[in-house]
Amino acid sequence: MFVTVVAVLCRLGAAASGSCVEEIVTDSNMTPEISMMQCATGAQAGLAKWMDEHPIYHVNWRIERYKCVPGHYEIKGHA
Repeated sequence: MFVTVVAVLCRLGAAASGSCVEEIVTDSNMTPEISMMQCATGAQAGLAKWMDEHPIYHVNWRIERYKCVPGHYEIKGHA
């Protein structure tokens, strides 16, 4: 089954709506061994590494939540 890992990231200290965005972290095309179970139980370590290496989101952003989505996922804009 194709799986997409989606993170909802919010600016630190920003209370206004629209300060959160969705980003696709990885999917089965980029990480072929990922399954729904692996995503649900072990995504936190991969998310932390992704965030640390990301050119935009590694400073002044936090991961509010993440979701494991079956199939392809289209970002809908502000989270």
